[in-house]
Order: sequence, then structure tokens, then C-alpha cells
Amino acid sequence: MQYRRRLYEKYRFLVSKRLILSAAVEYNVLVMQVDFLTSLISVGIMIALAVPGFILKRLNMLPEKAVAALVAVLIYVSQPFLTIDSFLEKDYQPQLLIGMGISFALSLFFHALIFFIAKLAFSFFKDKRAPENGAEDADAAIGKTDAEKRICVIASFMGNVGFMGIPVMKALFPENPEMLIYTAVFILGFNIASWTLGVYTVTGDRKNISFKRALLNPPTAALAVALPLFFFKSYIPADVMTPVSSGVGYLADMTLPLSMMILGIRLAEIRFKSLFTDAKVYLVCFIKLIAAPLICLGITLLIRLAFPSLERSVIITAYIVMAMPAASLSLTFAEMFDGDRATAVKNTILTTLLSVITIPILMLLCSFV
Repeated sequence: MQYRRRLYEKYRFLVSKRLILSAAVEYNVLVMQVDFLTSLISVGIMIALAVPGFILKRLNMLPEKAVAALVAVLIYVSQPFLTIDSFLEKDYQPQLLIGMGISFALSLFFHALIFFIAKLAFSFFKDKRAPENGAEDADAAIGKTDAEKRICVIASFMGNVGFMGIPVMKALFPENPEMLIYTAVFILGFNIASWTLGVYTVTGDRKNISFKRALLNPPTAALAVALPLFFFKSYIPADVMTPVSSGVGYLADMTLPLSMMILGIRLAEIRFKSLFTDAKVYLVCFIKLIAAPLICLGITLLIRLAFPSLERSVIITAYIVMAMPAASLSLTFAEMFDGDRATAVKNTILTTLLSVITIPILMLLCSFV
């Protein structure tokens, strides 16, 4: 009996340690499952907001220019106020400026990197040549394939960081308002990349590159309004700031429903089967939803090895924002510069639908950051 007691006392700490480790592993697994389910439900509900637009369009209850009107409200009203609202949710702290600067630099770098990766990937798709029906038919076929590839390239690196990025971050990380600020700054890099690399890719002409549009646009104007409020919010009386924040929040909350309703309308305008018949669209989905965020995560983790002070929230923000589906701006570019509109619609819709699965799965890796 004494021997057993001495043996128990000797190895008691090992038993306790094993139980603690077992409980920790069980807890981590449970947390990952909760995170997965929470993100799956959150993203699923967001996509479900497209249903009213789909139904209204199928029932012919919307006028022809309904989408144009909704897009105007989205771009010029709700999305800028969403940016402002992001800065109002967090009080100014000096270290946030460092995170904002790093987020902007990462945005420019990752958008450029994924652009070149996508350009290389789609260069392997050979142009379709028409049967021997004359040179004009062959040239038309080649031109159509080239236009499709151009749209696919920009859809691969241009994500829906504005209309969907901030709402997703807000839903998945409600206790981390600084991530909304980093996302808003990330959008600035996205705009610069879109109006330079994106426009050049669609048109093939450097004359169409617009640095003016890259810097003077609704999100940038919103940032110009949001930053002074962010820096000097503490000096504004609460009696003034509270109603202002409420008003901004009301307009900001329209962003996600509007963007999803527009998506539903566009989904109703195409044949559903056509989403799954183009190999190039599948490659866009792989690059945009899987390769881009994983590359981003890998590089940022390597950067943190060299600079351990790099914030976890900066890494996760860049990672999740790069996982957003293809931006509707690619469709805008297709319409503005006579690109392939049908391919742009397919890229936007299919990546958005698949993001319901990919974003929650990618969220699991956040536990290891």
C-alpha cells in the first residue's frame, strides 16, 4: 500500500499534465468547430441575402435600370459610410498607425503578386481557333478567348474587399474593431492595383491607366473623412458623436444587403448551368479563393519570423480579405472597356457562391496564427 502511494506521488504530476494537455486539445478542437460553424453560418446568411434580388428579377418586378440605381447607392453612399463607420468603432492608438501602414504595403504587394501569378497561369490557355470558315471568324474566336483570359486575370487578383470584406470581418471578428480599420486601408491598395494593373489588363493600353481614379474615388474620399474623425474623436463631445455614429451606422449597414441583392439580380440574368462549363472560371476560383489567401498567409508568417512584433490581427486581416470572392469591379471594367461581360458575371457569382465553403474552412487556420 505504501509502495503504491509513493508511486502515485512520484508520477502524479505526469497524470495531471496529461489530463491538462488532453483538455487543452479537446478545447482547441471545440473552438475550431465553433469558429467553423460560426463563420459558415455568417457567410451563408450573407449569401442568402441575394435571394430577394433573384426572386424579384425572375418575377420581372424590377425595372431595367434597377441594378444601375442600386450600384450607384452602393458605391456613392453605403460603402463610403461603411469605411467611416469602421474607424468610428475604435479609439485612436499610436500602434494602429503602424498596422495601417503595414496593411497598405501588404495590400499593394499581394495584389501585384497574385496578378502576376494569374497572368502566368492563364497564359497556358491556348486561343480557340475557329474552323476554316474564313479569317474573320478565326480572328473573332481568338479575340473572344483573349478577352475571357483578361477578365479572368483581373478576377483572380481583384477581390470583393469593399462590399463584402468589411461586413465579413465585422461578422467574424466582432471583438476586434482594429481589423475593420486594417481592412479599410487594405481597400486603398486594392483600388490602386485595380485602376492600374486591372485596367491595363482589360484594355492592353497604358493610356487607360488612371492614377486619378485610383486615388480619387468614393472609398478614398471616405478615408479622407474617416481619418480626422479617427484621430480627433476623443475631442468631440459624446452628445455630438453618438448621434453621428448612429447615423453613419444606419447607412453603413446597407452595404451588404445591397451588394448581395445586386448579386442575386445578376444571378437571375444568367443560365445557372453556364457557371460550371468553363475551365477558366474554375481556375479563377482556385486562385482567388484558395491559392491567394494561402500564399498571403505563408508570406506574412515568414515576415513575422523576421519581425516578431508583427500584429496577429494584421496577418489575419490580410489573409481573410485576400480570400474574398471576385470583385464586381471586374464586371464594371468589362462594361467600361468592352471586355467579356459574361465571363465577368460568371467569375463573380461562382466565386461568391463557393466562398460560403472556402472562407469557413480557411478560418480554421486562424487558430494557428
